[in-house]
Amino acid sequence: MEKIWGPLNGFYVAAYAAPVGESGERFCSYAKVCWTEPDSYWDADCAFKLFAGEHHHTIEGALGAAALTARAETALLPPPARKLAQRRQRGEAPIPRLFATAFFRHRLA
Repeated sequence: MEKIWGPLNGFYVAAYAAPVGESGERFCSYAKVCWTEPDSYWDADCAFKLFAGEHHHTIEGALGAAALTARAETALLPPPARKLAQRRQRGEAPIPRLFATAFFRHRLA
């Protein structure tokens, strides 16, 4: 199952959730943080990707975890990153992908 929403802190988020294993009792989720609103999770022009865990009890919970993870990570991006996203949404000159590891929390540790 996939879901797309935004803008969220200047970016769009495409999330995907799927069952883990054959039992279908747990779900994992992923998110792509995108410059512009994508048509689908699979065709998203993303700035970076996130893993939101694999121990969710429902598919809706897995998608919600992807949304929370994306919200937390985009809130930590510096203001110039949001400006780049806004330029991309207006159709101005193409902007290269963010070097996402430079912005993540673990870099500050």
